[in-house]
Amino acid sequence: MRISLKALLIGLSLLLTMARALAESDLPQKPVWMSDDVVKNLVALELSEEQQVVFRQALSTCLTDIQANVHKITKRGGFDLERKLTRANKKTWRAFENTMLRVLNEDQKAGFERYLAVQISTITIRLKDNVPLHSIRSN
Repeated sequence: MRISLKALLIGLSLLLTMARALAESDLPQKPVWMSDDVVKNLVALELSEEQQVVFRQALSTCLTDIQANVHKITKRGGFDLERKLTRANKKTWRAFENTMLRVLNEDQKAGFERYLAVQISTITIRLKDNVPLHSIRSN
């Protein structure tokens, strides 16, 4: 059985295209809350191992609570949802900040304030017609 060179080249190019598409789909998506500026400011903090453990737990709790706030407030509906979200999330961010300020040394506190400002602006939830424009989830 003889395969033409043209058919072989078409088959190989199709195979390579499919392989590239599969490889790109397997790459993990970067969460919305992890922008390049957030990562840069976080790395600049130079957290110790103990501080990293506290940071991960506190940030996880904070993001989970923000997601719960969005769900709860949009489910209830009503007027001025953005104001309600801003108010609820301000309390959540304040709890995260207080947790971290207890474990940071004086040299790290100014860097943490910069990180926190960038982090908050990165995941600000904006509503249009009572529907969240994006979720803080990565998928």
